Amino acid sequence: MSAKVLCALALVTGAAAQDPPQGWLGFATGTNPNGGRITHAEAKWVVLDNPTEGGCFYSPWFGVETSDNLNLFQPVNPWLGDSWSAYIEYFQWEPENNINSDSIQANPGDVLHGVVTFDEANQKYHATHTNKNTGGSISTSIDVQQDNNGDYKEYTILYVVFEKECSSCAQYPPNNKVTFYDMKFEYEGERVNPSWTTNYIDDVCNNRANIVDNSTISITWQS
Repeated sequence: MSAKVLCALALVTGAAAQDPPQGWLGFATGTNPNGGRITHAEAKWVVLDNPTEGGCFYSPWFGVETSDNLNLFQPVNPWLGDSWSAYIEYFQWEPENNINSDSIQANPGDVLHGVVTFDEANQKYHATHTNKNTGGSISTSIDVQQDNNGDYKEYTILYVVFEKECSSCAQYPPNNKVTFYDMKFEYEGERVNPSWTTNYIDDVCNNRANIVDNSTISITWQS
């Protein structure tokens, strides 16, 4: 299998039938109290340092999710066990479907910028993932799935996540923190400061999400 295929399998494997699944460590969930669909979401973050021990797969990322927690569209930044990467992933639980874009280079210290936008006329979401240091960029689009009644699903949930359990805390980056910043969100074309909550599924190395302010969320751990 290619590294990308292994990444995809690692990201989505879990016993749950919807998000958030097993394997999510610290994460933040954002919603708009006034409802509506997400029409724009973006965030920047810095690629972390290499861990002192390799061999594990995990990823910090942010993404948008349908209100039934079954469709997730996310710019991801996985550690592949020996190097960093960046690409865009779509995962659909029913029927199960996992689509990954091509990847771009990501090095420790590089600034990544992910952007997700809604194309209402064509019922699509578009995403770009850009390395601000190298200039490398990828983009992809996904169709909005229709429900059993033939209605288009609505993407209403925001996630900021650190995902995947390692056997040793030393396999996580020694930075002990990743910060998502310059975050901007729109619902129905209007700028919104979402309401955020924090949680975790797997309690590993004290990995926790922290709401810093309306445009900044950090996730910390103990390596």
